[in-house]
Amino acid sequence: MLESLEPVINRNVKKLNNKLIHLKELDKRCEFFGSESHKYKLKPCLSKLAIQQFEDQYQVKLPDDYRDFLLEVGNGGAGPGYGLLGIEINSFDSENPELKYLSQPFILTHEWNDLDLMQASHEEGNPVYFYPNFIQGTILVAEYGCGVEARLVITGSERGNIWIDDRTNEAGIYPLSPHCAAFFHDDPDIEADLYESIEEVKTALSFYDWYNDWLNRGISQVIRFG
Repeated sequence: MLESLEPVINRNVKKLNNKLIHLKELDKRCEFFGSESHKYKLKPCLSKLAIQQFEDQYQVKLPDDYRDFLLEVGNGGAGPGYGLLGIEINSFDSENPELKYLSQPFILTHEWNDLDLMQASHEEGNPVYFYPNFIQGTILVAEYGCGVEARLVITGSERGNIWIDDRTNEAGIYPLSPHCAAFFHDDPDIEADLYESIEEVKTALSFYDWYNDWLNRGISQVIRFG
């Protein structure tokens, strides 16, 4: 019998929590990258009402796997980079462009970097390269350091996927592929230069797969290097 080609949406996110508990037990000294910041602790889950308030406030619909995570696992805390960032309820800031344009469609469908805009931003003092419209329709979910941001797309054709905003390092914005995830999650077997492979990136990981990748690589590394 052929396996269904339909995307798996309602995954059991509680499995992620079980893996997190396992990783915490293995890494008691918090040596896996970023764990010294969050200590493998999760913030309290959100209620369905709180999530509905957020969605109504910003006129958006959160991806199912992310919504389930907020409901059943936690609203931030332990996670990729320096930890998973949660969402704030009833904290509307009209001056925050990320929230102001949250319901607008994410405009990218493949990796993007405009060297001319980048040069103009440097020479003319016009920060057009960093305009928020390039990340509209996304939520900041993690920071990897050195200005690298992981963003969950909640609108447009890439809805539900994780993209990287690497404009601070003049590398543009690109989908977080399995190879990119291995690089950012400190897989010791990945030796290739991240930026040499960006143009080959075609598929981004979903929120579930991104978080699961971080857990799997963390468990593997702690077991391997003790």
